[in-house]
Parts: sequence; structure tokens; C-alpha cells
Amino acid sequence: MKEQRNSNIKFLNLIYQNAQMGLIGIDTVIDKIENEKIAKIVNEQRKEYEQFLSDAKDILLKYGAKEEEISKLKEISSKAMASMMTLGKSDKEIAKLMMEGNQKGVLEITAELNQYEDQDEEILNLAHRLLATEEHNREEFKKYL
Repeated sequence: MKEQRNSNIKFLNLIYQNAQMGLIGIDTVIDKIENEKIAKIVNEQRKEYEQFLSDAKDILLKYGAKEEEISKLKEISSKAMASMMTLGKSDKEIAKLMMEGNQKGVLEITAELNQYEDQDEEILNLAHRLLATEEHNREEFKKYL
């Protein structure tokens, strides 16, 4: 039973951290986007990630656990990398980078879903929602390539 609980908490934290990484990427590039349509999409995605953070946190509380933030080192390096990669880039290039970030999220969540053996419906629903969101977001940026 403890192993199952730990598996659920681990998966929830992966979801939480996935949303955190999305927010870091968005917050790093949002001011560099000139195209209003792309900026609107990115702002909508920001709200989605904030909701995933909140939802994962709520479920973690039900398990008597706290969310695990990504490490400060990972956060700083992600911000620095995103800043460098977007320096002087066009909106088209930023859209491509955002797509790549969404694809990383798709791969991470899919891999974890394939290994997740517990059947907590609430966690599965959250993971599937995040996966669908990452896939949808990736597709949204294709229009701007």
C-alpha cells in the first residue's frame, strides 16, 4: 500500500514539475513575442499550466504530501537556456521552441503513463488532461512555423 501511495505521489510531482517547466518557458519568452496571436496562445497556455499546478497540489494534499518544486539549479539553467535560445529570435523561431517544449512534455507524460500501474482515476484523468493539453499546444504553434 505504501509503495502504491509513493507511486501516486511521484507521478503527481512529475505532473506538477511538468507544469512548472511550462511556466518557466513561457515566462522567459512572453516578453519577446511580438505577434499578438502567438502572445495570446502563450498567455492561455500559462493559465492552463497554473491550473495543472493547482490541481496536482490539491490531489497531493489528499495524499498528505506536498508538491516537490523543481530544483533551483534546474530552474535557473532552464531560464538561462530559454533566454539564450530566444535571443534575437523571430516569433516563428520562438513558436518552434515552444513546440519543442510541448513535445518534451508529451514524451515525459506518455512515458510515465506507460509505467504507471496504480489506478487512481483522479491522477490518471489529470495526466491525460495534461497530455492532451501538451499535444494541443504543440499543434497550435504549427500555424506559426
